[in-house]
Amino acid sequence: MKIEDTIKKAIILGATGGIGRQLAKELAQRLEHLILVSRDADKLSQVQKELTGSKAQLSILTLDMLDQVALEAFVESLDADLLVNCAGLAYFSLGCDLDSASEQDLWQVNYHVPVQLIKPLVKKNQKIHLVQLSSLAALFPHPYLAAYSASKAALQTYTLALQEELKQSDSPIQLGLYILGPVQTAILPPKLVEALGGGRLQMKPEKVAQQLIRFIERDTSYAIIGLRYRLLVWLGSMLPQRWIIRVLARYLRKGLDR
Repeated sequence: MKIEDTIKKAIILGATGGIGRQLAKELAQRLEHLILVSRDADKLSQVQKELTGSKAQLSILTLDMLDQVALEAFVESLDADLLVNCAGLAYFSLGCDLDSASEQDLWQVNYHVPVQLIKPLVKKNQKIHLVQLSSLAALFPHPYLAAYSASKAALQTYTLALQEELKQSDSPIQLGLYILGPVQTAILPPKLVEALGGGRLQMKPEKVAQQLIRFIERDTSYAIIGLRYRLLVWLGSMLPQRWIIRVLARYLRKGLDR
């Protein structure tokens, strides 16, 4: 079944980033109403202009997810058939070098915001398809991305547990968790991307957006995006975790500014 057959109105959080922007382009050609949300008003207006003439009626909303009052107001008024959370925050450094304020912001965006999005919908028993994006860092702890890995692992365990709770209670909420490998976006510093071979080992946002839509159409609750990353996870399941972390450290440390 095509996504436009079941979904008329969608919201994309983080709509100005690489994945969110491309997903907006795909959904704007399919749906009736699309709401783009980001903290950057200028970039939102730019994306809106790029999508002028699309099938969807477009709306934009500026939202700083670190603003608790604004976030609560957004969640309370949430009305859509589909909500895709593409927002994320990462800091590449030695774990002990990350200051407390930055680490708190990271946890707010990567874990607390997704949880805050879910809870009111569950309490209202609101019918909606909610998609959270996670990372291979949730499965294999990444040195120099320690806080990021921990936040994504927390989101994964929370989401998987809640999925089962929703099934047990026959909830109308469809909760999807999709795992991403490296993607050509600005979330990682250029030096690290260069150390890892440039864009050759990264998925293009266009491919990610297309696969996301396919998984949403199939009502897939959990998936790893990209065949190469599914193979990596399968291989990693047979290897000692400590060995995997050590190998990751050898590659990732090349991106440190020291």
